[in-house]
Amino acid sequence: MRLVTTTVRGTELERRKIALRPALACHLKSLSWLASVLVLLALNSVHVHAAKQKIVRKEAPKAKPSPAPVRKTASVQRGLLSTLPQPIDPFEKRVHMTHEVRSGETVLDMLGRYGLPDTERRLWARSLARDLGRPALPAGREVHLYFASPTFTRAKKMVPGQLKAVEVDRDDASTLTWEKGIKGILFQKREKPYDVEVKTVSGSVETSLFEDGRKAGIQSALLSQLADIFTWDIDLEKEIHQGDTFKILYEQRSRKGQETKTSSLRILAAELNNAGQKLTAVYFEKQRGQGNYYNLEGRSLARSFLRFPLEFTSITSHFTDSRFHPILKTNLPHTGVDFAAQRGTPVRAVGDGMITEAGWNGAYGKAIDIKHDSTYTSRYAHLDSFAVGIHAGSTVTKGQIIGYVGSTGRATGPHLHFELYKDQQFINPLSVDFPAEDSIEPALQKVFENQTQTYLVELGSLPQS
Repeated sequence: MRLVTTTVRGTELERRKIALRPALACHLKSLSWLASVLVLLALNSVHVHAAKQKIVRKEAPKAKPSPAPVRKTASVQRGLLSTLPQPIDPFEKRVHMTHEVRSGETVLDMLGRYGLPDTERRLWARSLARDLGRPALPAGREVHLYFASPTFTRAKKMVPGQLKAVEVDRDDASTLTWEKGIKGILFQKREKPYDVEVKTVSGSVETSLFEDGRKAGIQSALLSQLADIFTWDIDLEKEIHQGDTFKILYEQRSRKGQETKTSSLRILAAELNNAGQKLTAVYFEKQRGQGNYYNLEGRSLARSFLRFPLEFTSITSHFTDSRFHPILKTNLPHTGVDFAAQRGTPVRAVGDGMITEAGWNGAYGKAIDIKHDSTYTSRYAHLDSFAVGIHAGSTVTKGQIIGYVGSTGRATGPHLHFELYKDQQFINPLSVDFPAEDSIEPALQKVFENQTQTYLVELGSLPQS
């Protein structure tokens, strides 16, 4: 029975297996189809991811980009640049032309000689006239014009391209430039570069500082500066004696093509041995371009007023109650000091103030009066001409150039007649004293000491005359 039973069960199981085979096959087919769909979806996802990766790699910068992307990128950049304004090319080749201004020629006339279109010519003329402050330039002045390289020639004659820049020398120290760019015509004032030489010189006195200095070949400007520096400590006209010595460390600034005699000289340090007493001066700038002379303790050697209004060669006439006048041939008071100097030598304001008179003043010739405060007034006479901007009502600062030495009025030769008034009374300009201006602040003391030490080493290398 068990066997039969077992046999029956086995047969039933076999029948069930046979019955399930078609359904299983159907399910297997369904599963196979589903698996295929899933595989396709997975592959599609992989392809999409790979495509994104390619895009990212294409946009990301590479050290060595493949040739194809570089060509595509270049073509895109060319398309973009064609729609944008081009920047100024600093390496653009330009044609330089020099124009010498003719008498009565305006900027508009000058530009018309170079074939500029009318609108372009007027644009440049307005820009130049605005910054120059006038529509015309002095006759003989050179103007440098820079054109874009010409693209063609006409009858074997070069035709300038577009005007790119204009340059005019304002003076020996600066140049005015105008350059056309994307934002229009830009103006700039540029300082000319210069060469700096540091030199030393020494000398001894036999008769006078100025006479012996000139015999030794020392420039008058240096001797005048030396007198100006120590003027409040010693009277170089009266208190310098035979055997006194001096040492000077100075810089000479000159520009290419500039004559040596017109180069700028500045004393950096100086020593003066007078009757066994040593006086030392050091040039120091608290702010760039604003310097003064100090002694070794850091006290200013300057005063609120300059002692001398110019770099002179000698004093030809002192302040006195009675002097024989060389023209009138009679004894008269001389209410000022006469400084001998070459015609055209710059004259400086001895102090801050306001100009009350600037014009012809009888026997004084061309003269300038400056009111410094409620107490002091100064006068500068026999001038050849006035500096630019000098007129009644204008303000000036100590050391500012106000005019140039001449011989106008009652004068036998070029010199400056200088007068100083205190409470509207004549006083001797060479005898008045003023308090010291300032001293070195503690914050700058170390810098001052280091600079002083450097200068003293240079002066110490000079032989004692």
